[in-house]
Amino acid sequence: MCLLKVYLDEGSLGRRLVAQEIALVAKDKDTIRLRNLEFEDRTIDNVEIVLIDTLNSVLLLKRKGDKT
Repeated sequence: MCLLKVYLDEGSLGRRLVAQEIALVAKDKDTIRLRNLEFEDRTIDNVEIVLIDTLNSVLLLKRKGDKT
């Protein structure tokens, strides 16, 4: 099964893992809602999607307005 690991790009600090085993991703304006296999939801506000890498099961997010 191909589930996503979600990382938040923190610029010079690198990428931080914020969620894993994500089966559903929903976007509403600047908010991303993530749902894992156990149907637990997590929302991350003020972010945008940078990259979806299905081959490596990675979703990369960054803060809105962050130039890095």
